[in-house]
Amino acid sequence: MTPSLVAKTKTALDESRMLMLGAQILLGFQFHAPFQNAFSSLSPVEKALELGVLALIIGIIGLLIMPSSYHRITLAGEASGRLIALIDRVMIATLMLFAVAMGIDLGLAGTRIAGAAWGAFAALFGFVASIAIWFGPCLVRAQELAMPTSDEKTPTAAKIDYVLTEARVVLPGAQAILGFQFAIVLTKEFAELTPNLKLAHGFSLVLIAVATALLIAPAAYHRIVYGGGDDPGFQQVASRLILLATVFLALGISGDAYLVASMIAGSGRISAAFAVLTAAVLLGLWHAWPWSQHRQMPSA
Repeated sequence: MTPSLVAKTKTALDESRMLMLGAQILLGFQFHAPFQNAFSSLSPVEKALELGVLALIIGIIGLLIMPSSYHRITLAGEASGRLIALIDRVMIATLMLFAVAMGIDLGLAGTRIAGAAWGAFAALFGFVASIAIWFGPCLVRAQELAMPTSDEKTPTAAKIDYVLTEARVVLPGAQAILGFQFAIVLTKEFAELTPNLKLAHGFSLVLIAVATALLIAPAAYHRIVYGGGDDPGFQQVASRLILLATVFLALGISGDAYLVASMIAGSGRISAAFAVLTAAVLLGLWHAWPWSQHRQMPSA
C-alpha cells in the first residue's frame, strides 16, 4: 500500500532529523578542535583541512534546515510532493558532503594516531565506506517509486506534528553550538584570546541562547497556552518562532565561525570573510530562497 502524502511528508521530516543528529556531533567537534591542547601542534595543511571540514559541516547544517524553512515559508506547512522531492535532493547532497567530512576527520585522526600513511588510508576508507553504506541501496532499487499526491488539505493535527518535528530538526544545531559556547569559556585557550574575540563569542552566545529559547518555545506554547490541542493558531505561532530562531541561529553560528576561523587561520581577513560567507549562505538557504519560491507560487 502506497503511503499517503501526509504520512510520507512526516517520514521525510523525521529522516532529516536523523541526519541533523549526525551533523550535530561533527559540528560540535569542529568548533571544539581549536581549543584542544594539541591543536597548535597541527601542520598548516592539517589546520587548513580543519577549516575546510568546518565549512562542509556548516554547509550540511544549512542544507538540512533549508527544507523546514521552505515548508514554513513557501508551502505554509502543507503536506507536499515538492517538499518530499526537495528533501530527497538535500539528503543526497548532504550525504555526499558527510562522506567527504567523515573521510577528512578520520584522516586527521589516523595521522595523529599512527602517522601520515595510516591517516591517508583512514581518510580513503572513511569516504569509500560511507558512500558504499549510504548509496549502495540505490544500486539494488528495482524501480522508481511513485510520488504520492493528494488534493486534500493537510489536517491541522498533521500540520502541528510537522511544525514540532521541524523544531526538533533545527534544535540540535543550536544545541551543538550552545554546548560549545559554554564549555570553551573554561579553557586556557579562551583565556588567552584577545578582548575582541571574547566579545564576539559573548555576542554569539547571546544569539544562540535566544535561538534555543525560541526553538523550545513551541512545545511550551502547545502545552501551556493551547493545552496540547490541534489549534490552527498554534501552527502559525510555532512557524513564526522557528523562522525567527533560524535568523538568530545563522548569526550566532557566523559569529563563532569568525572566532574559530581566527584561531585556525590566524588572519582577520580570512576569518571575517569566512563569517560573512557563513551568514550569507545560511540566511540565503533559510530565508532568501524560500521567500523567492513563495513569491513564485500561484495564488490560491
